[in-house]
Amino acid sequence: MKTIRLEELTSLYVRIAEALGASAEEAEIFARCMARADLRGMFTQGASMIPYSVELIQKGIAKFGVPLEVLREEPGMILADGHLGVGVVTGTWAMELAINKARQAGVGCVWVKNGGDFMMTANHVLQAVEQDMVGIVVRNEAARVAPWGGMEPFFFTNPIAVGIPAAEEPPIVIDMAAGSFSVGVTVMAARDGQRMPSAHLVTEDGRYTDDPREIVVDPMNRESPLRGAIVTLGHKGLAWALIVELRSGLLAGTNTSNQNDFKPSADRPWSEAQFHMAIDVSKLRPVDEFKSATDDFIRSLRSVKPAQGFEGVVVPGEIEAKNEQQRRREGVPIREEVWEQVIEVADSLGVSVEG
Repeated sequence: MKTIRLEELTSLYVRIAEALGASAEEAEIFARCMARADLRGMFTQGASMIPYSVELIQKGIAKFGVPLEVLREEPGMILADGHLGVGVVTGTWAMELAINKARQAGVGCVWVKNGGDFMMTANHVLQAVEQDMVGIVVRNEAARVAPWGGMEPFFFTNPIAVGIPAAEEPPIVIDMAAGSFSVGVTVMAARDGQRMPSAHLVTEDGRYTDDPREIVVDPMNRESPLRGAIVTLGHKGLAWALIVELRSGLLAGTNTSNQNDFKPSADRPWSEAQFHMAIDVSKLRPVDEFKSATDDFIRSLRSVKPAQGFEGVVVPGEIEAKNEQQRRREGVPIREEVWEQVIEVADSLGVSVEG
């Protein structure tokens, strides 16, 4: 592992974005979102995504310098077109719109066509949490996940995140894939020669397996093609994947994941959607009262007696919050081969790692 100071890492991400044509605002958003994934220990959503992000931009599949255009607007909702903007930027702007709507109407919902890959989903719910609001965010993309009982890719991993503000405790932050595993975790497990926690991968010949090496084509590529698919986590995982498709692609009037079954290009990019919701707690009850109640709920959940083989109940978001606090002080650990890939990309753009 390499340990990189947060300031150095963020500066490098800013300069990479600027070298690709980002404005100062876009570069700051890009760097902050990528670095926060590294800080929180979401190691497949930060530095490891830099080569993929740069490739998308260089191929014209994602773009800096494009507006988030409002297509339709109602008191509590917006339908917008991201015009293939860089996903973390588009997602940040979309959640800002949702927060503003929530201040007016109590709830703000924003759907974004052509929104792109917004990387760590938690980034965008944390925007709402930091404004004392509840955030809900989902996104669809290209088929990577087979429905439970099937063997063919139909859904994307369909990430979903929910953020709930607390007072003294870390906020509850649920950030998960509707598929059993994310693509990044699956690829990294194949790279490390590790098996998955359960047999929720399916090979090309229809066998369910826990060995990612049977389906990952190129373990050194964070976005490796798959021979086969990830599988939803049983019938309940299938239901979650359907919920994400409803809230994103279907309601936004754009493609569902199964329709993005081709390699994207500048001439034919994926048509995918983001959904961002903010709920203004103050419209329902006093914020301090709500956050105190959240603290009580978290402490009660944590106090449940652990079963055999467990140290205790872990509240979603608390490990990531501890990671973030520690790494802001001590630096961000990044895998050696991932850091080498980041340096290679920076060099290709004429960006000095030293700044």
